[in-house]
Order: sequence, then structure tokens, then C-alpha cells
Amino acid sequence: MRRVLWMLLGSLCLLSAAHAFAADKTIGVIVPGNMGYYQEAHKAFVAALAKEGFDYRTVDTLMQTPSPDPMSWANAARKMRLAEVTAMVIYSAPTALAAIRESSGIPLVYAAICYPVADGVTGGNVTGISSWVPMTSLVKYLKKLTPFTKLAIVYDELDPDSVRQSQELIQLEKRYGFQTIKMAVSKSGDARNLEFAGKADAVLIAAGAVANVDIDFIVKNAHKANIPTVSMLGGSADHGVILTVAPSATEQGETAARMIARILRGEKPSAIPVTAPQLIELVVNLKEAGAIGIKVPADLIADATKVIK
Repeated sequence: MRRVLWMLLGSLCLLSAAHAFAADKTIGVIVPGNMGYYQEAHKAFVAALAKEGFDYRTVDTLMQTPSPDPMSWANAARKMRLAEVTAMVIYSAPTALAAIRESSGIPLVYAAICYPVADGVTGGNVTGISSWVPMTSLVKYLKKLTPFTKLAIVYDELDPDSVRQSQELIQLEKRYGFQTIKMAVSKSGDARNLEFAGKADAVLIAAGAVANVDIDFIVKNAHKANIPTVSMLGGSADHGVILTVAPSATEQGETAARMIARILRGEKPSAIPVTAPQLIELVVNLKEAGAIGIKVPADLIADATKVIK
């Protein structure tokens, strides 16, 4: 009986120690909006972090999924500071900038940010993996798909990544012979009633939660006008976007997990080099292309990493 009692006491001590350790290590996560790409990246993050020895048994997680607006981003970041999280993983530029302003130096790892340095997502307590892909890649593939001369870009004017993508696109006009039609959105619902017929030959949906939260409406309106849609955000093809060129969401999440693991083990973010994506995915939605009368060239299909039929 006494031996059983000591075994029970020993088990309770081990459980208490495990709980205490978990409470001492907390990861703050901010995933803005209901966007599949961020969710896929975070799923990969969780799996990779567990392989590094940090799962629900060893670390706590405080997760925030704010709406795509500045007040919600700031509130999510303040909660991280009040909770005194050990480190944060942030998806998207606006949320990362809010976290830097509000979190009082908490170590931060970012993912899914195209232009981190230009956006100001930098500092001694910041590291991460960028998601920049050359705009020229998308334009070249789009030229193979359709002979466009007017390219509409739906972008989020509150998201610095989204704005910079529109600027990068404009810089390519003379080289590739087209005109950019800028269509800015700033809040959820703005993109639902955008009209493309007679204004553009193709539609680019830029990065940004506001621009993508209504992606189904954008694709629907473009479809009505028999205009192809393209994107540089992974997962867009599942919503009917015909051509997507984007960094692997899995690579984004796994790289962020390895960085967070190093921080949890005591390393400073400044000692962990910022990285660029190595895996770029080209996804072609043949089903949607056929529905609006576009024949996708064989060489474009051959280059694709994924084809939706």
C-alpha cells in the first residue's frame, strides 16, 4: 500500500513539473483573417514544432485570429504582451508590424511576408522567412495564358505587402506591354461588387487579408466577364483562381517552427538568419480555365507543380 502511495505521489510530481514547464513556455500565434494559406502554413508549423520536441505537452499556445483591420491587429498583439508569451509567430505584414509596436521586445518569428525589410518588419528581436516571389514570374506565365493588355490588381491599401505588389506590377508595364488597373480595398466587403468587364483582360488578386477574404466574390465576378484570375497567394486555385505562383505554405510553416524552437532553447532572434523561400509552386486550374474558354498551353501545364482538372 505504501509503495502504491509513493508511486502515485511520484506521478503527481511529474505531472506538476510538466504543467509548470508548459506554463513557463508559451508561444503566441497571430493568424489574421480566415485565409487558407496562413492556416496551411500554421498546420505545418505545429507539426514541425512537435518534431523539434515542443508540442502541447511542453509548451502552451495563445492563438489569436483577428479580423483584417488595424484595431483588431493591435488588440491581438497587446494580448500577447499581457500574457507575457515567450515568443511569437506571426503571419502577414500588418500583424507583424502591430506586434512589433505593441509587444515590448518579445521575440518574433514571421512567415508569409513578401517584403519584410521594406515593410519595416525588422529588429534585433525579429527573424523569419519571407514569401517574396518575383512579379516577373507571374506576368510571364500570364502572358502565356492570355494576351492581356490591361491587368487589374485588387489590393489591400492597409497591407504594405499588397501595396508593394501593386507598385512592383506597375514597374513591369513597359517591359511587358500592359497597363495596370488599380483597384484598392480597405475593409471586408469592399471587393464583393468590383466590376471587371470592359476594364481589364485579367485580374491579379494581391496579398492581404482584406483582398482575399472576399476571393470567392472576385473570382465569381471575373468569371461572369470571362476574365482569368491570377494570384501570388497559395491556396487561391482552390477558390477558382486559374494561375497561382506562390511559395510553399509547408516550407513557410516548417521554417518558422525551426526558428521558434531555437528561440525556445535560448537563442536570440538576432542569431537566427532571415531566410527566403526555396520552394515555389505553380498551380494551374484547368477546370476554371476551360469554363471561361481559355486553352492552357501545354508548356505551362508541364511547368505546373499542381494541376486542378
